[in-house]
Amino acid sequence: MTFGEKMRALMDQQGISLRKLAKITHYDPGLLSKVWRDLQPPSESMANRLDDVLGAGGALAALRKSSVKTKPDDVVELAGWLEQSNVGDGEIGYLQAAVRRLIVDYARQPPLTVLQEARVLQKRVATILRGGRQRLAQQHALLELASELFALINLLAGDVGQYALADAYGYAAWTCAEEADSDLARALVLCAQSKTARWEDRHHEAADLARRGFELCPVGGRGRVLLAVSEATALQSCGDITGAYQALDRAKQVRDEQDGLDEPADAWGCSRARQATYALQVGLGARDSKAMLASVRAADDAWAEGSQWVYGTWAQVRIGAALAHVMTGEVEGALGELAPVFQLGAEYRVVTITGRMSEVGRRLGHSRYKSNPKAAELQEQIRDFQAGSLEHKALKAPENP
Repeated sequence: MTFGEKMRALMDQQGISLRKLAKITHYDPGLLSKVWRDLQPPSESMANRLDDVLGAGGALAALRKSSVKTKPDDVVELAGWLEQSNVGDGEIGYLQAAVRRLIVDYARQPPLTVLQEARVLQKRVATILRGGRQRLAQQHALLELASELFALINLLAGDVGQYALADAYGYAAWTCAEEADSDLARALVLCAQSKTARWEDRHHEAADLARRGFELCPVGGRGRVLLAVSEATALQSCGDITGAYQALDRAKQVRDEQDGLDEPADAWGCSRARQATYALQVGLGARDSKAMLASVRAADDAWAEGSQWVYGTWAQVRIGAALAHVMTGEVEGALGELAPVFQLGAEYRVVTITGRMSEVGRRLGHSRYKSNPKAAELQEQIRDFQAGSLEHKALKAPENP
């Protein structure tokens, strides 16, 4: 007979309820209930007290000692508790694969479509983390994937001009990365936060975030090249052209360490063509139209040699080429570069593209173009293009993470 069985028998014989027993012994009813159901062994003092109150004549105390000697109930119960989980390894594998697919889709699919899918996935991950317990390895994996997923939503929200939402997800992503204690996760979050800061004109902060991410990112880790070039373009916006070129050199060094391999075109990858767009921005900050056009050629050469084509990178290159032409007074050349960009569907007109397009329009406002009909035509086309941008589309803000 177990301790709980003997205890129940004695209580039945004497007509004592669990509530009454708790009142007599001054023990918590919940604790007594666990002992009563053999879910938890009693302490020595509890066993002696119950033995006395129930008049067991030492029987309960003896059962307690026998149980401790012959049945490691507490150890078995602990092991059982550790094995419990509200998620299976298979589902975690599915979630990891789903996040990886969204990372790739970021560079190819309409941002609002990817954002919607990411939000659905985010709710599932949040439900699992909040809804119970997981084994330690499972929790670590969930926190890592949650960190990357939230960082991706940070990027997507920033791309459609939802900066407050982007900042909220950046905070949540950083919290998950800290809990996972992963430097790679921290680096990817800082990469996303740097981009948001850059588009909110917090350029010094953007440069600091990117540099911190670069220093945290393990050698060979995803996002390392992108972090270096992100720092470069933020520094040029601060007027630190020397520092910007040094950051570009760091990006080149990282790629050289990887034997010049082209990275995948996804949220964290920096292909050769994408790297050229950041160099193009530094050239713009340096007011060096020749360097800008050299970067345009480098991107076009990369695509010709098989680098993955991505709409955002391509649009940035074409706009950068147009800027170089406007800087040298060649409006016809700018028109030629921007003509295909104007055909880009509204669902792809993210802030990073419309923002650069605004720079073209601003420069066309220079007095040198005051009476130029081609310049006026180009400005009108830019205004029409921006009127259909994602920033102007109605977007139901997702809930904060």
